[in-house]
Amino acid sequence: MIHHVRRPGAGPIVLFVPGLGMTSQSFAHTTAGLGPGYDVVTVDLRGHGSSPTPPPGWTLDDAAADLAQVIDRLDLHDVTLVGWSLGATVTYNYLERYGTDRVSRLVSVEMSPYLLREEGWEHAAFGGLDAFGALHATQQQWADPDRYLTALVENCFAAGADPEPALTQLLLADSLKTSRLALLALWSGVLTQDWRERIGALTLPTLLVHGAKSRIFPTEVGKWLLGALPDARLEMFSESGHALFLEEPGRFVRVLRDFVDGTAGA
Repeated sequence: MIHHVRRPGAGPIVLFVPGLGMTSQSFAHTTAGLGPGYDVVTVDLRGHGSSPTPPPGWTLDDAAADLAQVIDRLDLHDVTLVGWSLGATVTYNYLERYGTDRVSRLVSVEMSPYLLREEGWEHAAFGGLDAFGALHATQQQWADPDRYLTALVENCFAAGADPEPALTQLLLADSLKTSRLALLALWSGVLTQDWRERIGALTLPTLLVHGAKSRIFPTEVGKWLLGALPDARLEMFSESGHALFLEEPGRFVRVLRDFVDGTAGA
């Protein structure tokens, strides 16, 4: 069972799924900002934070199964899934495999449906990640994961920004605990997943949230997703990068509340 924490509240259930090398602590400011009017659940993916190291052969499908187990164990219904970066891909896998019986709405934060560059596709990670770059990242994850994770945290913030040390420390302290096996399993898994033709099958109300100054996804991938999803809306954060819920925390909480409350009963 992956590590999860529930803070019961009086209103809708919001479940947060962090991205590669990140933990539930990434959302500490957000969950506090939501206040007692929301029933909040946070999870750590396997090999991240306080969750156990995954067994050999663990995959993104298994990560989705872990999420399903938490939802079942806590008997959650009418859930809003909030997935950040690779965590968004975990939510896509969950919805494809388990459907929408328990989940009513989705918040996809800073993710592309396909991470590699190819002819006609401009929304790769970092704007142009190719097979060589992906291989280099994989090698670094194994040989020097601390260096890889440190660079990943630095790239979470807006291009040209000078974030407060407390923000980077919030992410880095827990990130450096991530197991190499988990990094490699999730990274290799997401590289092989192509959601461009599949994501349109996600028909539930979806909020797309992207940072206008993102270094991880510097293209207008949010607009592409808006056109691909049948029931989506897009919120751009003009002063943020990849970690917009830390860079513009007040606005992120307001946008999230408005979406959840505005789609209740939809």
